[in-house]
Parts: sequence; structure tokens; C-alpha cells
Amino acid sequence: MPKITIDLTDKAVAGLQAECDRYNAAQGTALTVAAWILVHLQEVAVAQQLAATIAALTEQHQRDAQAALNAAIVATRDQLVASLDTP
Repeated sequence: MPKITIDLTDKAVAGLQAECDRYNAAQGTALTVAAWILVHLQEVAVAQQLAATIAALTEQHQRDAQAALNAAIVATRDQLVASLDTP
């Protein structure tokens, strides 16, 4: 597995530690700065694929919702027409 080493200033590490602490508090985790950076880099690595999947799921959900709405409208219309007791 490739390993990447970066140099950071103390000020940069302090800023990252503060963000990591906020993340840990919000998520109930206890990540180190290095682990927190890895999590975020992994998210960056899959962001484009995730965005495409979200778009496809959203479109499918919208199509399904529209189909359900159309079916409910037709059923309601049929019930209302049937309730007229036409001869």
C-alpha cells in the first residue's frame, strides 16, 4: 500500500486538531488527526461516484413518487365517479 508523508506546521496541526475534535464530538468517535484526515481523503476519493449515485437515486425516487401520485389520483377519481351512483 502506498504511503504518503506530508510536513505541516504546528499551526496547521493545531487547526486540524480543532476540526478533528469537533468531528469526534459530533460523531461520537475518537479519531486521531491522521485517522480523521484519512477518513476525509477517502470521502474525497469517492465524492464524484457518490454524487452520480445520489443523482440516479434521486431521479428514480422522483419517478417512483410521480407514478404513486398518478395512481392515487386515478384511484381517487374512480372512487369519486363510482360514488355518483349513476344509473
